Amino acid sequence: MYPQKRARRSEKARTSRVQPNGRKQAAPAGRVGTALWEQNCISTHFRVPHKSATCRTPQTIHSMVASSVDLHTTKFDCCRDGCVTFTADRKDLTACDACIAPRFRAEGKPHKQATFWPLLPWLRMMLADPNIGTGMVKAMQEAREAAAAGPPKDLRDWFDGQIFRKLVAQGYFSSNTGVVLSISTDGFQAWKQRGFEGWHIVATVLNIDPSGRAQVVSQLIHGITSGPSQPASLESFLHPIAAELNGLAAGVSGVTVAGNEEPQLVRAFVIQLKTDMPAGDKLLNAIGGNGENPGRCRLFSGVHLKRRYSYPPYAPDDLPPS
Repeated sequence: MYPQKRARRSEKARTSRVQPNGRKQAAPAGRVGTALWEQNCISTHFRVPHKSATCRTPQTIHSMVASSVDLHTTKFDCCRDGCVTFTADRKDLTACDACIAPRFRAEGKPHKQATFWPLLPWLRMMLADPNIGTGMVKAMQEAREAAAAGPPKDLRDWFDGQIFRKLVAQGYFSSNTGVVLSISTDGFQAWKQRGFEGWHIVATVLNIDPSGRAQVVSQLIHGITSGPSQPASLESFLHPIAAELNGLAAGVSGVTVAGNEEPQLVRAFVIQLKTDMPAGDKLLNAIGGNGENPGRCRLFSGVHLKRRYSYPPYAPDDLPPS
């Protein structure tokens, strides 16, 4: 091909984009037309011609979120294959106990880290908002009044459940600034062409209007497993989340709440954990007769002996019945 034809053809490809019907549309002339065209490229996930990066890449989304709001993050070392995080009993390990992959590189840095987003900064922003914060306080006040009124006649919402009413009777929700949380987790496949599989842990604020619980403002992403494969121990990714939930249950002082002149003490509690069937079996380690928990409806757990779980008639630490 002659150089002149090659240059004209590349220039034509640079100033056109492919539409969903397979046809090409030329870029409009002028700055205003070019700007509108680029915005349309972003909204339809097409490549902006004169930019080197594609639209809606993970890097672009990350930079956009980082520049929009201050998201506090915490990082923990994890297996490079996403098997476990090195927390709790694994915090001193130098290799993954599931796949034997080394934890650190040759220079001493970890191969991979899992990112977690604490709930407290999100809750501070929600409680300080004039619209959301006052609604949360009002919902908690109505829930406490409903629990004090006696047994419910019918099930209307979460405040009619036995768990919440039991916690109220035990004094956990002693003020209207309490926050009720629901934790959910499920597996997903993102960027399927790369073979990435992970699990997200999402916290939902319940003491908010039911019409707003499914919106983004009430769905707080707490953590995502590091991938690229499913974790061998999903429980290890829940340890940092459980540590923060313990701190929120103990109470956080100095929180600005809309409608209150002075800072308030805020406490948050989890009243339910939601999963689908595979995720619930993974958390319970209910993988059949050789699992730690043989089923969802059985309260007893097995005892790990060598490579199997067994179910002796009495606990190994107890004396045999006489």
